[in-house]
Amino acid sequence: MESELVLHNDGCHCKKLLGDSDQFITTYIFRTHTAKHTFSKFCGITSFYTPRSNLDGIVVTVTCLDPRTLSHVEIRNFDGKNWENFYIQRGIALQSKIYSTK
Repeated sequence: MESELVLHNDGCHCKKLLGDSDQFITTYIFRTHTAKHTFSKFCGITSFYTPRSNLDGIVVTVTCLDPRTLSHVEIRNFDGKNWENFYIQRGIALQSKIYSTK
């Protein structure tokens, strides 16, 4: 199934995380030094981050998106204790990769 790329224009609660907003972001790296959790320096929300389970992907907090750019949101419940198994079984990492058609 071919997906259309959609540009989402929105940001955090204070709206400072728009466009070139590196000056308004702080990054926290946990114990494994793999994931990069970003926070707004002003309102504190994590509007996006790079997960350790998929370094090629970016996780976006759905409430930080402009709802007019969303046509469908699928919510899947899973066992949080075993989330890495769920992640591997579902092939979620493939969803963040853009493959060339060449």
